[in-house]
Amino acid sequence: MAVKKQVEKDFAKVLFVENNLDRKEVAARVKVTEKTVGKWVIDGNWEKMRISLITIKDNVLKEHYNQLDQLNKEIASRPIVRDIPASLLKPIKLKDASGAEYLEYPKIKEEDYPIKIGNTPNTKDSLVMTQITNNIKKLETETNIGETIEISKQLIQFIGGQDLYFSKILTEYCDAFITAKMKK
Repeated sequence: MAVKKQVEKDFAKVLFVENNLDRKEVAARVKVTEKTVGKWVIDGNWEKMRISLITIKDNVLKEHYNQLDQLNKEIASRPIVRDIPASLLKPIKLKDASGAEYLEYPKIKEEDYPIKIGNTPNTKDSLVMTQITNNIKKLETETNIGETIEISKQLIQFIGGQDLYFSKILTEYCDAFITAKMKK
């Protein structure tokens, strides 16, 4: 498939799948026949994509926030384990005044010993939290081609209410911009 045709097909896919335009509108915007768009829709399974894409980004974001929340709860609920030497955790044989032997654990203050495992993030936790946070930030801030099209569409609709002639010109410029962006 020639590069121009592939760009047209990719643009049509975005318009159909992400922007929910019908085949006729897509054909008009991409400047191909409605029959061509229909073939692309069927061959590429775009109807299924359209349905599944509606909530993908939101679901991924929710899942990332849930993972972060779950990790924070798990860290907060961890029991604190002190680094007490093993010798102090074993009973000592002692004798009472009558010479009878008995076992007694040494008296220690746990807070005198450093925390071995606590309810603060360790290095592994921090790396996981950083990765999840970076994924959230990327999803929330990165503008994909679908969002570019959506913003262009809203701008064209707004301008169309003011100046129909200019909105048609703007539509052509937006389409050219999106096509150029998709080639990158």
